[in-house]
Amino acid sequence: MIDRFLRYSLEREKKICAVLMQDGQMIRKNLLVVAIDENEAGFTAKLPGRKREIHISCEDVLTCAYARGDQGELEQL
Repeated sequence: MIDRFLRYSLEREKKICAVLMQDGQMIRKNLLVVAIDENEAGFTAKLPGRKREIHISCEDVLTCAYARGDQGELEQL
């Protein structure tokens, strides 16, 4: 299920909410996925308020959800 949210963020350029395990603590972050590794072991994301992109391992992601205000609806053509 996590990979679906990562692809959703990448393909639609929408932020998602992710719960990550960092230094033994659970941290909730809104992020925008800008690239997924070829072997799908990790991804590159942009965090709000930061100019630099970071790499996150998929093992560190506990769960993902739509960001606040996003219902995940597909746009009508």
